[in-house]
Amino acid sequence: MSKLCLSTYLSVLTLYKRTIRTGQFKILNGLVKSICSNPDIIDKELVSHIKNGRRNLPQVIIDELEEKHYQNPHYFEFFKSNVEINLHPEKTTDICKVLKYIASHDERIDDSSVIDYISHDKKSDFDHIGDPVSFIAGVFLYVIQFQNDETADYAKEITEEFCKSAVNEYDAKIFTSAANTNSELRNNIIDTDIPSQAKSFCRRHEDSIGLLPLCQIANIVNPAHNHVNKMYDEYCDCSETLKKQILKENNCPMIHADDEYALYGLLSRFADDIETMELASKDKTYMFWQYVVRSLDYEELEPLDINPSFFPIAPSRIMPDRNTSVLSQFIGDYLFYKDKDMNISLPVPLDWMWANLNFGSCAERDLIFWLNLFIISSCYDVQAYFKYNNNESLSIPNITDTKTIEDLFFLSLLMLYDTYMNS
Repeated sequence: MSKLCLSTYLSVLTLYKRTIRTGQFKILNGLVKSICSNPDIIDKELVSHIKNGRRNLPQVIIDELEEKHYQNPHYFEFFKSNVEINLHPEKTTDICKVLKYIASHDERIDDSSVIDYISHDKKSDFDHIGDPVSFIAGVFLYVIQFQNDETADYAKEITEEFCKSAVNEYDAKIFTSAANTNSELRNNIIDTDIPSQAKSFCRRHEDSIGLLPLCQIANIVNPAHNHVNKMYDEYCDCSETLKKQILKENNCPMIHADDEYALYGLLSRFADDIETMELASKDKTYMFWQYVVRSLDYEELEPLDINPSFFPIAPSRIMPDRNTSVLSQFIGDYLFYKDKDMNISLPVPLDWMWANLNFGSCAERDLIFWLNLFIISSCYDVQAYFKYNNNESLSIPNITDTKTIEDLFFLSLLMLYDTYMNS
């Protein structure tokens, strides 16, 4: 914590002195001369102790200041003559920034307290700098009211590096504050036209508007990512108000997840559930959290075959009396026959895929495709098995609308959200 006191004030002014022949001795005596009548010269040793926070001003000076109630009608004129001439003319604004920074970190000063006794600036007036010389002069009238002899620890922190950092932090806060103000003004103007902007968005993406729920997933996972589907990028760049209006225009419920890790964490829960359902052996489930999260590394534009024929032999030789090769049907048939306990040898779905689709050696892109497809194809069965009840009906895009690994990945995360976080 910093402290706005005579020692820190004098240390700042000394660092921003005009020339090498100017220093703490001239500055402090100039300050005192500006407010007192014919003061005695403060010797160099005492000046050093005052600047270092180990001594107070001489009592005779304090008595005269108290008698005058710290007021002198000609003080500011004297200050400019006796003190301003010793300060670097191009650094007075930086002096103000450092003093305001110190005041902002001084917990003993209330936000409503006046720290500039000329312009009457308060601590809360952080972003306002009028006449810098007037402010510096006004702060001196503030700091001389307080004891200075136990402020050495605060004086030590006033270095060139401290002052540079204070100026940079002040500028950053002012820039952020101005940017936020401008943003609010822009948003106030833009928000009046939100409904028409939402309709324009929907018209531009009419062909893929069925994937709108996946826009929400993209916005949660990585809104700064350069997506293959530019509808995701445009949605991520919208204001929160416009996003809500776009969803409203399409009767699309909001998805509530803190961040991508909240969604990625569902992969572990899914892996545990399919192991319990005996859809996969324990030594195979690690693939979901190791590989699925890398889906966005694959940005090819070639359309996906989302109903691939992955059986190398007739389906009837894998499942009795079945002739379909659709993955969701394969999983459904497995659970059907397993539940009937028909005393037949059934292939554990993910284990069978591992062996017959060469998961151990196939291209990573192909493995990621199958893992995402497995999630999408089995989530409804997981919901039914564990009796997960959904709180609200989500808009789940049809898998036939997905065209890329990116789409498939976002759809699998949406299915996991619907299974676990929407129940």
